[in-house]
Amino acid sequence: MRVTLHDYSTDPLLPQKDGVNLAHENIAALLRDNVCADLAVTFHDINRLLADDAHARELLAAADCVISNIGPHAHYYFYLREKFNLQFNIIRDVRTAIWSSYLLQEHLVAPYLRAGDMLMVASHYTRGVYERIFPHLQRYSTFRCYPLTVAFPTELPPRQHMADRGDDTFVLGYIGRLSEDKNFPDLVQLLITLNKEHSRKYKLVACGDIHSPSCHPELIQARIKQELGAGDYFQYLPPQSNGQIWELYRRFDAMVFPSTSNLETLGRVLVEASYAGVPVICGKHAAAPELVPASALCSVDYLTDRAFSSHFDHSLGRVNIEDMVSAVANPDLQLPDCHLDYLRHPDKFLKTLMWNANHPMPQNETYVLAPEQAEFIARLAVVMPEALNLSHAHDLIAKLTPWFINLQHQDSPERAALLAQLAEISRYPERTQVFIAKSAATAGDFTNVGGIDIELCHVAGFYPEFSLTSSAQSGLG
Repeated sequence: MRVTLHDYSTDPLLPQKDGVNLAHENIAALLRDNVCADLAVTFHDINRLLADDAHARELLAAADCVISNIGPHAHYYFYLREKFNLQFNIIRDVRTAIWSSYLLQEHLVAPYLRAGDMLMVASHYTRGVYERIFPHLQRYSTFRCYPLTVAFPTELPPRQHMADRGDDTFVLGYIGRLSEDKNFPDLVQLLITLNKEHSRKYKLVACGDIHSPSCHPELIQARIKQELGAGDYFQYLPPQSNGQIWELYRRFDAMVFPSTSNLETLGRVLVEASYAGVPVICGKHAAAPELVPASALCSVDYLTDRAFSSHFDHSLGRVNIEDMVSAVANPDLQLPDCHLDYLRHPDKFLKTLMWNANHPMPQNETYVLAPEQAEFIARLAVVMPEALNLSHAHDLIAKLTPWFINLQHQDSPERAALLAQLAEISRYPERTQVFIAKSAATAGDFTNVGGIDIELCHVAGFYPEFSLTSSAQSGLG
């Protein structure tokens, strides 16, 4: 089995690695460590493949399988396979849910799909969403796999929960972007409510990149002081290294994850918290019902019949504060054990690779959605452009390719002109200006998810919208 994939490395100048970055680093690490007689792995540079036809033809002709380990850009591999009339299979993935760049990827690859191609998803929920938006996926192979545990430590730091600390302060933890789509402001309200209604003291420790102005720690501190007075109620930590993250988990008495973001496909932190032995409290949103005990799941009040642009992250509703208060105060809160399943995923990934090599049409896994997930998906209405035929998809990817290459290189002579053109054609010029400024302060490559991938949607004229209807619908529109 001859496998090739991009040698993925996250831009070190980005303030925080997101779930997409970590997933691709995990897959690259797994394949580096598991080369054997039956599995020959080579790494390549996707930009060189797109810029050098001779190199691309030679390298890809020697592959049985290409793993698209490059974020929402798998369509470039399908384009190259068709361009050079090659026979390798392609394993692509989806790492954010209702998000323009992954929707564009699936829109573009649809006419290229062959029997041996596979879609990898992190959760049953993700599969349900994508089969809702792209019904043709039911005819092809999808498998649920996320080998994130390759990066988990073999030994955890010592536990430092309330009993070990010898105090009566209950530490609520949060790890991730401090953003409105993750409903971080609701955590502040939860903290205030808990301290007002209970004799025990509660403290919130939040770690992550500050994504929304309303979530700035200074504003959070001011609000808490106004409601509770002076005191040690809140601590903010910037993004931490992998080793520090596990020490942080072991300090939490419980982790709270109130996200109702349209981006969620898993909630990597839920699996990490499970591995660290930390109770988790979250809403019945996205993959959470697959990962968290029912006693720790809280009801969600979704926004209905409102159009959202899939170019942006959104809070799709609110997790019930009273439910979260009750869950936090529950002395018998059950620990999650979802990590036990995901500990098997590195081996599952490798076995799937070998199955793919020996079977023209890999078996499609069965999957079952929780009632809350099934209801959400049945209410999901997405407005998509008309499906492409192969010729139109090929022409559009050919159009996107020079943009993809040149926008990543600060020294490209075409870059300045392309950025100027991008600013002119953008439907969301303020967001585009943020992208231009950020790419100047970083390496500017495609590992900044939400950067080049979203901006190229303007070049493609791709602007999906979605909403949640007040009741289940049989179709998307």
